[in-house]
Amino acid sequence: MKQNTKDWIQYTSAIALIASAIVMAFTSFMTINDITSGINAYIGIAISGGLAIFGVAAYMVNQVTQFKTEIRKELDEMKKGAKDEKN
Repeated sequence: MKQNTKDWIQYTSAIALIASAIVMAFTSFMTINDITSGINAYIGIAISGGLAIFGVAAYMVNQVTQFKTEIRKELDEMKKGAKDEKN
């Protein structure tokens, strides 16, 4: 699976969770003029889940980028050391 597809699935599911929580809150309030504890629990879980998906994705992208930078730096130092040994 391509990285773009994984990101698309991740962001779509996070947005769907957050949107469903908002829709559930408005629907509950408009129909019975109250947000019951079950609805409130779902809203909290859905928003927490959606935000966690965004947070984990951002963290992983940051860590992978940092890892790539460190690897490139080490490889450049190894190449430089190999050239110095030949001379």
